[in-house]
Amino acid sequence: MTFIALDDEPLALVLIEKYARDVPEWQLLATFTDAVAAAEYLQNNTVDLLLSDINMPDISGLQFVQSLPDERPMIIFVTAYKEFAHEGFNLDVVDYLVKPVAPERFKKALQKAADLLDLQRKAEAASAPSPTPLEDHIFVFSEYQKVKILLKDVLYMESMGDYVKIFLASQSRPILTLERLKNLAERLHGHGFRRIHRSVVVNVEKVTAFQKSRVQVGSEWLPVGEKYLGELGE
Repeated sequence: MTFIALDDEPLALVLIEKYARDVPEWQLLATFTDAVAAAEYLQNNTVDLLLSDINMPDISGLQFVQSLPDERPMIIFVTAYKEFAHEGFNLDVVDYLVKPVAPERFKKALQKAADLLDLQRKAEAASAPSPTPLEDHIFVFSEYQKVKILLKDVLYMESMGDYVKIFLASQSRPILTLERLKNLAERLHGHGFRRIHRSVVVNVEKVTAFQKSRVQVGSEWLPVGEKYLGELGE
């Protein structure tokens, strides 16, 4: 399980780092003292769990969680204020820790999140359809009609919330379809397409150059999220 921590008090983050070292299978990817940096990280990386303070100077933890997209990580609030517990649980958080947090209470909360993540993964695996052969094209719904997309013509796909822009080599204007990038990425994985960013899937054959944090597809340089750094080598 991977997680990040957001707290405007550096000492609180030091304590979280110490607790995290005691359980190596829970990987603390990064810590943040301001919500803007944390939000930017979440835009570029997929994380299983977010530990967040509530009372912060720039934005409250409650507001920060409410601002996250639907595909957000699990949430555990870590705060000195008991009175926000009701509002916190209304946001479907996994747990609510009140400072000072004892090591065993911290581990119990993260184990609860790890167990929930394990159940989710098992449920997804059980409900996943059997793989079917993929032809050289897909159909997507765009502008009130089904449009045939040749896979060899696709440069890359970019998420726009509930929509996806599909950029093609054969035309300058992308095709916009009401679809989740996650669904397309799962459908096309193993067929020459790789997710390189939370919001970008590329056709590997169209990549002409790549660096650690970006790849070139056609004339465009596209960002590579830290979580996906090894994808092009698979």
